[in-house]
Amino acid sequence: MTTNTARRVLLGGYAAKQCPVRTQHDFGPHPQTWVPDAEDQARLDAGIAYEAEMFTALTRVHPGAVVIGSRLRRDDAIAATLAAMDAAAPLILGGWLPDDNDGARTGKPDLLIRVAGGYLPGDVKHHRTLEAKKTKTAQVSGFGTPGLRRPAAGWTSATTHRLHDGIQLAHYTRMLQACGRHPGSDHLWAAIIGTSTLPGEAGEERVLVWHDLAEPLGHTYSRSRGKASRTLLQRYDHEHQFRVDVATAAVTGGTLLVEPVGQPECRTCPYAQVCAEQMGDDDASRALTVGSLDTREWLTLRRLGITTTAALADVDPDDDPFFDSYYAETSHRGRDHARSRLRGAVQRAAMITAGTALTLIAGETVAVPGADVEVDLDIEWDTEGRVYLWGARVRRGRDETTAQFHAFADWSVDDAAQEQALAQRFVRWLRGLHRQALAGGHTVRVFHWSAAEPSRLRRILGGDVADLLDPDDGVFTDLERVFKEQFLTVHGTSIKVVAPLFGFGWQAADAGGVQSQTHRDEARDGHPRAASARQWLLSYNADDTAAMAAIRDGMRDWNAEQWHGSVGALQ
Repeated sequence: MTTNTARRVLLGGYAAKQCPVRTQHDFGPHPQTWVPDAEDQARLDAGIAYEAEMFTALTRVHPGAVVIGSRLRRDDAIAATLAAMDAAAPLILGGWLPDDNDGARTGKPDLLIRVAGGYLPGDVKHHRTLEAKKTKTAQVSGFGTPGLRRPAAGWTSATTHRLHDGIQLAHYTRMLQACGRHPGSDHLWAAIIGTSTLPGEAGEERVLVWHDLAEPLGHTYSRSRGKASRTLLQRYDHEHQFRVDVATAAVTGGTLLVEPVGQPECRTCPYAQVCAEQMGDDDASRALTVGSLDTREWLTLRRLGITTTAALADVDPDDDPFFDSYYAETSHRGRDHARSRLRGAVQRAAMITAGTALTLIAGETVAVPGADVEVDLDIEWDTEGRVYLWGARVRRGRDETTAQFHAFADWSVDDAAQEQALAQRFVRWLRGLHRQALAGGHTVRVFHWSAAEPSRLRRILGGDVADLLDPDDGVFTDLERVFKEQFLTVHGTSIKVVAPLFGFGWQAADAGGVQSQTHRDEARDGHPRAASARQWLLSYNADDTAAMAAIRDGMRDWNAEQWHGSVGALQ
């Protein structure tokens, strides 16, 4: 939440991790509210429902928890939160902290956890919070004792979300410090409840995953040193103060401090059209939607006179004088990495300028592995990462008339044992298919898109599938890797992007990951829409497998000339 009440600058917990141009507009003369599309609304609704589910689970095992009513007015909610802290409540859910006017902060952490006479913040997120790592140890706590951290060997916090989650937690930490409720600098920790669980004596255990806000987290650009290692708190402090300056300039009518740059966040921003009009149709940062550069790289190119897609297409990344000037402002990544990123952007800009959606990286021929029996495999998993559906499409070579879809589903999968049993059922079938093919003198190859299928099979069944996954003698092939090694696309290598380039379309108009999670919840036993949800998921999964076959066939039939000049494919 970001507010502009009485022209005061108060930034919520999301501002420091969002585009500063959004903050500039929020505090400008024409603030707007984002209206989510159906997919984003489904994602938001799922997050709200998950938060409510976690609050219920916490109060069930932690009777001393205080829940601040969501319908309370702002001042009443703040007063209730302070009263609960004054009463030393061990856990406060849905609290609202007093505004930090000096620090320009406002915020509502989902959790306030009593530790060492003060409170540490926490939040509920509808995403994974842990990933297996043999050499790492995560810090977690159980729902019954949320303030008591314990080590979890072989696990680490999920890196995908760590920075964004950590910046938001740092915001609440600064607010607790400002109102005198934080336990002190020896306790710079904060927690996230996500969808990850840990195996325990009573089954899978939901846990709080703790982030050390004082631990260095990667490197960022430093004008004086080239790069510098900074903690989550340091990164937050820098990003927050910059946005305070941006908001203050917007409120006071001063010189605006930031200019728009195209980035993935634009898709869910209320000011996307406003910024698009300001940037213009030929702005390169708008045109490149994947393999793109970050804000610093785009602004550096603009300072060097590269302001359009056509101008970027003409850049020579191997022109050392130009690259040295560019690299001086983007040096925290290393020369080779920075040059590689720039080269990829230049290549895509050239494709956009030529109206080409898909091109070979080199040469004129394409090499695609094949077999007498080709299996296209796709899996579906729930929000906790548990696989509940293995879908396999089998055909004889390239003969589409022989294609048959086989689904191995368990709509009640809710723990590791059930997930393992389902995976074993699929592998028994696959081994039987393989044996039958070999007996008839035929070869078999299993295709998948990206690493999800083999990595989850390895996680679930371990050494039992080592022979199938062996990189030299196994039968699994990552079709996305085969594609990426030979092709470059303007909009990335998601199967939803690549398959249409080869003429394939999904039956479901709303085919997507968020919708699949919604249908997954409905597919469980007893739900009134279980039958239709299961049919949707099976159809969606079957289409994913058919898409891989279409891509493979298209690659084999590749003729570069047929893809040239297709501007419509770039829209």
